[in-house]
Amino acid sequence: MQAKDFEYVYDTKKEKVVGNEGLKAYTRKVFNYMMASLGLTAVISYLILRTGLINLFLKVSATGVVGYTGLGTLVAWSPLFIILYMSFSRTIGAKGSKIGLFTIAGLEGASISLLILYAGVHNAFQAFFLTAILFGSMSLYGYITDKDLLGMGSFLMMAVWGLFLVSIFSIFFGGVGIWFSYAVVLIFTALVAYETQQIKYIYSNFGGYGETSDKLAVFCALNLYLSFLNIFTALLNIMGNNRE
Repeated sequence: MQAKDFEYVYDTKKEKVVGNEGLKAYTRKVFNYMMASLGLTAVISYLILRTGLINLFLKVSATGVVGYTGLGTLVAWSPLFIILYMSFSRTIGAKGSKIGLFTIAGLEGASISLLILYAGVHNAFQAFFLTAILFGSMSLYGYITDKDLLGMGSFLMMAVWGLFLVSIFSIFFGGVGIWFSYAVVLIFTALVAYETQQIKYIYSNFGGYGETSDKLAVFCALNLYLSFLNIFTALLNIMGNNRE
């Protein structure tokens, strides 16, 4: 699931902002938040795998079935509720948004460690580099293109909600096939271009300074972080499935 979806109309009468130094600084701010979040996720995941803390989140039944402990279930679901709160809260500011972003990143680190354990460290490195290539390519396209991606973004957001509903359905009526992971990779890879272009739209409407601008930078970073994470985890699922 993505955070709040901002749809601002870009004023074409304004100075083209792609070459604007202010836009470049604002974009760096967004990606700094995102990279810091990914770094925190990686550190938490590494520590959990290296210290044996993973046993706090997983349990093995008498029949050999691996499942979440109560703490594991809480960690797995908490990011969703934080995202919902951040998206619909009318009082949260830039500072609160940053706390929410990094809390989500820490919690996701625990969840990612479980997937790495399942798929294997070698596959995790492969999935990361492939994700970085896909993400970087689409992000660059979203930044430099003059084509308005708003229509594509709206369609992709509907697709994201479809994926979310399918995942909820699968909890109660059985798991989904490997096709779901491939769909996640395709949809979120395309979504990266739209989310990157939104940085330009927001900057053209709000500028790069102030409480609102800083808060929106955090939300942009959160959206990009979640897209990167969804691509990575989907690729891990695919590689883990092939490993079996």
